[in-house]
Amino acid sequence: MSVDKEQKHVFSANYAGGSLYVYPVGKDGSLGAASQTMQDPATDLGPNKQRQEKPHVHTAVLSPDEKHLLYTNLGSDKIHIYKYKASQPQPLSEPTSVSVTGGDGPRHIDFSANRKYMYVITEMGAHVFTYEYNGGKPKMLQKVSMMEDGSTKEPGGADIHVSPDGLFLYASNRGTANEIVVYRINQENGMLSFVERHNTGGNHPRNFVIDPTGNFLLVANKNSNNVVVFKINRTTGQLTQTANKIEVDSPSCLKFASVE
Repeated sequence: MSVDKEQKHVFSANYAGGSLYVYPVGKDGSLGAASQTMQDPATDLGPNKQRQEKPHVHTAVLSPDEKHLLYTNLGSDKIHIYKYKASQPQPLSEPTSVSVTGGDGPRHIDFSANRKYMYVITEMGAHVFTYEYNGGKPKMLQKVSMMEDGSTKEPGGADIHVSPDGLFLYASNRGTANEIVVYRINQENGMLSFVERHNTGGNHPRNFVIDPTGNFLLVANKNSNNVVVFKINRTTGQLTQTANKIEVDSPSCLKFASVE
């Protein structure tokens, strides 16, 4: 789920149903009935018959300028892009899409600090794709594997985040890898270069979050029932596991909340 800055609409991705819902937000914060539903067709699916047997809409995010809404469909290997106008009763229009490699299964999206580049992590392929965002008309620039050369580990790309200073990109890999992979972002062209891979201190790093200061990274290891805290080296981007660990049943998603 995501919400625009003006809190006009909430966008909800439905993985099992292969659809996206748009809900208007009332002045009291309540949600109205869905004003739009985007139901992806059960056609033009990817080559993986077991995992891509139907549409699977995984995430829905607004572009940094909030002129577009983007959502990923693991089933069709596509990132769908709609123009967004908050003032309209049906705020999404003029759909387009871009594709990743067949069978890769796009999962999550993040943007560079300068808003010029878009990064997409794929679940089944465990790749990170770099796109020049180009005002809602993405152009693919690079595809890098999260897997070590010659690795026999099972891939499972999950989450992706750019550091607050925009210098590094972090991506989690589940399967039997259980790693956070770190990349340096070229500030001239948005391209990624490998820095390191670091064990997550647990099993199945479904989600992770970087604290607002950019000094710490917290990983939700779902199958080992823990949240592990890492210190970020702000110069190199490298991670050091701290002694801090939270024991919690099946952590799935982490968010920071501001406290007044």
